[in-house]
Amino acid sequence: MKKWLVGLFWALSLAVSGENYQQAADRLTQEIRIHPRAWQSYRDRALAYLGLGTPRAALSDLTTALMLQPRSANLLAERSRVYTRLGDNHKALADIKAAVALQPGAALHYARRAEIHNDLGLHKEAVEDVTRSLSLEPNLAQAYVARSLALGELNELAGALADANRAILINPELGKAFAVRARAYRLQGNLEKAETDLNQAIALDPESLFIWLDRAQLYDRTDRLGQARDDYTKAIQLAPARASTYLDRGGVMLRLEAWDMALGDYNNALELKPTDPKAWMGRGQAFHGLKDFDRAIADFTQAIILDPARAEPYYGRGRVLHGARQHQLALADLNQAIALHPDFLLAFMERGSLFEDAQEYGQAVDDYSRALQIDRGYAPGYLGRGYAHLTLGHQEQALADMSEALELSTNSAFQRTVRRALREAQE
Repeated sequence: MKKWLVGLFWALSLAVSGENYQQAADRLTQEIRIHPRAWQSYRDRALAYLGLGTPRAALSDLTTALMLQPRSANLLAERSRVYTRLGDNHKALADIKAAVALQPGAALHYARRAEIHNDLGLHKEAVEDVTRSLSLEPNLAQAYVARSLALGELNELAGALADANRAILINPELGKAFAVRARAYRLQGNLEKAETDLNQAIALDPESLFIWLDRAQLYDRTDRLGQARDDYTKAIQLAPARASTYLDRGGVMLRLEAWDMALGDYNNALELKPTDPKAWMGRGQAFHGLKDFDRAIADFTQAIILDPARAEPYYGRGRVLHGARQHQLALADLNQAIALHPDFLLAFMERGSLFEDAQEYGQAVDDYSRALQIDRGYAPGYLGRGYAHLTLGHQEQALADMSEALELSTNSAFQRTVRRALREAQE
């Protein structure tokens, strides 16, 4: 059941009748043909459509229900959830604000508005909403969940954990309460407890987009890419119109070097949000991986047009131009990336590699050294500088840098590369 969307009474009545979501939708369609102004039938069919994973059809029915019953705060609150599922947080906020205006004494509406404020990054506003909600209903678990999330984002981790624990105490069956406690644990650096809570959250509420996304991000950050991919896939099944999830899964596919899969994800993201520079950059990386340099350059160029003050698309286009052996154009882009972002470690690394290819080894050493000033623990920087020193005949410096790269590295494939370089330097 979609616990966060489907009303308990409606869900139970559906189960008792023996209908599945499709059967319910078909029956309600027949009822609407007979009674086209029965707003309850549109509302119930919307819930069935949500169960079927077709939120746009649900949105249409809820909009019709609201035309017939324009002063229903509950219908507005339900439509706000559908807008959230479709990724339109501003329309979700407009609906819940209208619901609050119609029903200012309903604690749940303030808690819902707090959720949307969190989605929009307005965490202080979310805290204010929760204060209002709890003044009306002191034991509302959803309000504590919303405030826990907001406090975590405001780096008030003790308060975030306390609110999550309070929500679990009030309602130990509320999956989202375990999910926000997992966020607090993650922000504290306790990833093991965070994962345990997310697993529990999914067991309690397997249809919550929020929870699948959080576990996917945890897997992503801990380099469990196959598991991250699978969780993002589940999130896409729950909300296929949410562009940012395709971006997230596309990023995982890039790291897995599954270029065709990444390309598909970024195509979907661009269909949903064609003005997002991140989607153009991601697709540019996918084309780069496929060695389609012309299309990669075109996509990074479009990202630059959309956001010319952003360093990353210049870096990305510079990498592609480097791979296409257009060294002067590549150098111009990497220079621009560094001008926009003077601490852009990867841009210094790429420019260092470009200088090596141009046999300008002294400048390569300088760029690798700049990268290491930004991050003293960056093992590839030591390896790159070590190779440049070796080419210049600086064997002692090369051996020192390569040894440091080996000591810092935790990746077995990279360690094998460094060991080969050390053997070469020792010959």
